[in-house]
Amino acid sequence: MGSTSGDDPRVAVVGSYNVGLTMQVPDFPGPGETVIGEGFAEGPGGKGSNQAIAAARLEAEARFVGRLGDDRYGDDAVDLWEREGIDTGGVRRGGEAHTGVGFVIVDDGGENEITVAPGANDALSGDDVRAEADAIRSADVLLVQLEIGDDPVRAAVEVADEADTTVILNPAPARELPASILERVDYLTPNEHEARTLATEVDVEDDGGPGDAGGVEDDEKIAGALLELGVGTVALTRGGSGALLVTADGVESVATPAVDVVDTTGAGDSFNGALAVALAEGFGDREAVRFACAAGALAVTEAEVIPGLPEREAVDRLVETTR
Repeated sequence: MGSTSGDDPRVAVVGSYNVGLTMQVPDFPGPGETVIGEGFAEGPGGKGSNQAIAAARLEAEARFVGRLGDDRYGDDAVDLWEREGIDTGGVRRGGEAHTGVGFVIVDDGGENEITVAPGANDALSGDDVRAEADAIRSADVLLVQLEIGDDPVRAAVEVADEADTTVILNPAPARELPASILERVDYLTPNEHEARTLATEVDVEDDGGPGDAGGVEDDEKIAGALLELGVGTVALTRGGSGALLVTADGVESVATPAVDVVDTTGAGDSFNGALAVALAEGFGDREAVRFACAAGALAVTEAEVIPGLPEREAVDRLVETTR
């Protein structure tokens, strides 16, 4: 299935690049506790960059819009994108800010905790994004995350909305967003915790504390509230339980293929990159989410994010074998 234009699917990604500094630990430390790590790795990260690479590996033409510092980490980012075949014409460098850095801790169960020092990502402005308006207009899908400020996010969705370019917003890390942004979002892709942050006015009774995930009925209620905020479609990811596809017409549950989990860090980025490619190729909503769930599942079978982002053949094969 090809893109709506008949050419390779085109995905414009507006977002962040961060160097990922990852440590493996037996258990997460508590407040004031020191835990001895079992391994360390340095590698590229940032949700915007990860999702652009995910889309490119799935055979999309990906253009990245973002900012880097004038430092070694920025040089590494450009080298990476060139190897992955990503168009870097929308990348700006300069200023006093360092390239973004993310600190990742992964426990023995494959779960992760992440903190980020945004650096140059915070310098990305709405004007920077509007300067890339032609690239956004010519894309089949715009993919945006929240490791950048509201100003560039708003500029990106406004340009895309005016051009009828499909908008996917991955609200991570989650924060409350104005209606002027949400009402221009065609597909919102929160996980369970992010969905609750966006829909803070919804009273959900579950056994968890604030921000904790509840059952599927709670997730359906939260996703429905997000539609009321102006979002077109919600694809709420639920880890190994798959995703809920929620539209004005109802709710569908989409399963994730069972896999051996090694590291969950890149699952969401793989899901979002794959969803963008599938929608750009004209997949229906359910098939697009199914394709994205397969990509997310493959990502968790490898340690670290970039090595785990799958190639197109692997995702197509998993989709077919689990159909």
